[in-house]
Amino acid sequence: MGWVFKVSSRDARGGKVIIVAHCLLNQNSRVYGAAKQAALVREVVELAYSRGVGLLQMPCPELLYAGYRRFWSVKEQYDNPGYRRFCRKLSRQVADYVEEYLKNRVKVVGVVGVAGSPSCGALTTASSSEWMGDPRKASSSTRVGGMGVFINELVKELEARGIKLEFTEYDYRDSSKSLGLLNKLLDKYSEV
Repeated sequence: MGWVFKVSSRDARGGKVIIVAHCLLNQNSRVYGAAKQAALVREVVELAYSRGVGLLQMPCPELLYAGYRRFWSVKEQYDNPGYRRFCRKLSRQVADYVEEYLKNRVKVVGVVGVAGSPSCGALTTASSSEWMGDPRKASSSTRVGGMGVFINELVKELEARGIKLEFTEYDYRDSSKSLGLLNKLLDKYSEV
């Protein structure tokens, strides 16, 4: 006979959590010049709060790996063995949280990445076919379909554990569409 999770009258937890990219809860982690709000993406926090869903903040791999004073980058710059190994280590920690929640019957609604991020893009990432050398000579990047390096490593780690989650992303360029997608994801878990 297994342990059964019961919410007591003294415990008001909602029993649901969604995993979010670090910068959605801390704009200070974004590469300089890219912060869109002073502190956090309020709309994401308010939506989760209004729906009774907890937020699990993933670590920011770029901040930890390249530091606060890093230059903006594209996926090709981060898609290398050393950075992937670093992201695998971080993805194991996130997957440990997921596994613990699921084991204790807490619903993990999904993962919210950041559109166009070379690390945390869930559906789109930033690409450049030929950047090398002097950053002053870099041309603009392009958004392309696909996952960023960290999200890709997280998917692999979760799959290795037999865990399948839905992934979506927040697009700073289109917050209303992003919130609509997040709302649809939350609708699937409206009942605990």
